[in-house]
Amino acid sequence: MNLMTSSSKTAVTNEKKIVYMQNGERKTIPESQAIHMLDSIAQQDLPRALGYYLNLSNENPHAERLLESFYQTLFDMFMFEQLLELTSARLERIPSCTTSFSWKMNALQHMFRNHEAIDLLEAITQGNPDNVLSWNSLGRFQNDVGNFQDATACFNKAVEIKPSFAAAHWNRSAHSSNIDADLKAVKKLIASNEVDLKDTHYLHFTAYRYCEKLERYDDAFEHLQIANAMKRRTFDYDLSAELTIDENAKAVFNTELMQSLEKPDKSDLRPIFIMGMPRSGTTLVEQIIASHSNVAGGDEYTALANAIMQSQRQSDFNGQIDQWLATRNSDDWQKMGRIYEHNMRFVRGDKKVFTDKNQFNHRSIGIIQASLANAKIIVLDRNPMDVAFGCYRQLFGGQGGRFSYQLDELAQLYSSYMRLIDYWESVTDGLILRVQYEDLVQNQKTVTEQILQFCNLEPQHQCFEFYKTERTVKTLSASQVRQPMFTQGIERWKKYQTQLQPMLRELEKAGLVEC
Repeated sequence: MNLMTSSSKTAVTNEKKIVYMQNGERKTIPESQAIHMLDSIAQQDLPRALGYYLNLSNENPHAERLLESFYQTLFDMFMFEQLLELTSARLERIPSCTTSFSWKMNALQHMFRNHEAIDLLEAITQGNPDNVLSWNSLGRFQNDVGNFQDATACFNKAVEIKPSFAAAHWNRSAHSSNIDADLKAVKKLIASNEVDLKDTHYLHFTAYRYCEKLERYDDAFEHLQIANAMKRRTFDYDLSAELTIDENAKAVFNTELMQSLEKPDKSDLRPIFIMGMPRSGTTLVEQIIASHSNVAGGDEYTALANAIMQSQRQSDFNGQIDQWLATRNSDDWQKMGRIYEHNMRFVRGDKKVFTDKNQFNHRSIGIIQASLANAKIIVLDRNPMDVAFGCYRQLFGGQGGRFSYQLDELAQLYSSYMRLIDYWESVTDGLILRVQYEDLVQNQKTVTEQILQFCNLEPQHQCFEFYKTERTVKTLSASQVRQPMFTQGIERWKKYQTQLQPMLRELEKAGLVEC
């Protein structure tokens, strides 16, 4: 194996060296350059790159960045079986490898084997009852499967072990049974300066939630503003790049291209894509549809984005993604569709109909029409102020919702999203059903029947009693969709009507509301 290039020979100070053998001679290369080289190889020959990754990670057991990159590549390719197998094997050899354990949990979650992850975490907490991270992780898995009482107990245990663990305070706040005491604890922690500055936003989001439940709205909004400002400072975000992606989608899938697309080959599978801004009701609609006996719920899988990436890697085109998409033919689209269906294998199991509500699929509606013969798309619309405030008041997990912590960015992204959805609706015929959230919660039976009819599903009583359906829900609405339909969320923003005037003006500037 030859990892060396002329650029690779530049010394990188204070960086771990990767050891490898070449022609029987032991050589080294800086870890970052090894990762770069392997990623470049993967663009052309994925199996070869994965073989190199495996060998190097075995030969360099403490190269954590290399291992992280290896696991990420497997994850991006939806090779969850291999990821689970390799992380399990490494943990057999090195039980203390936290990177492998974290990715094993990730693999189990994406294979919908959450209960196995819970069993593993319970064993760890029993063997090491002071492991605060394991208690917090166990609580999150319990929450996803609907065991809210057990989840709260786990978060309480994490806070008991480490009172300054800010994330656990936030996680338990959704189901707190002693709001006054928990609010006092959080405020005391804020005043103590014991929490790292990068984690303090958790505490202010938590204080906001508690103050709102106590109807102390002025205090609640003050904490919310501080929380969003703090969270926004923890990452870089390029809004212009996001807006460019939306505009490029319309440019690539222009009217001429959309009209020229051939109908994809027939398939036995029937994906139902559910789209909308965060906090618009997409999880509720998915829960209704996934309650049907013939439907598997897919949640926020990245299967479509990964299918696009996998298809691009397997092609000989080295240009930008937009240029690559513009040069695809019907065979390419068919292949992309098959890769997508394969990626959804853990979601659908033995069912032919399945949902997919990944947040960013709205940018790929042209690809959906070109590659999936039986696809249906449901778009949720909701009062813009309720959507915007719903985003602003929420602490999103991972990399999600980065646009939501600053009002001007939120308004611009929201406006760009709406323009793109309107465009797709104008260039597709019968592919998209738009559902108004307020109509759904106020006229549940009528709108639910409309949704099921659009999806070619016969009405079933459990779709109207969706809150009784037991399934894993990883989104922020996990507890809400396990309750009967309620209307309390309509015009929730008006509790803060005075404070939210700047948001109202931003949305008016974006053309989403009229003041």
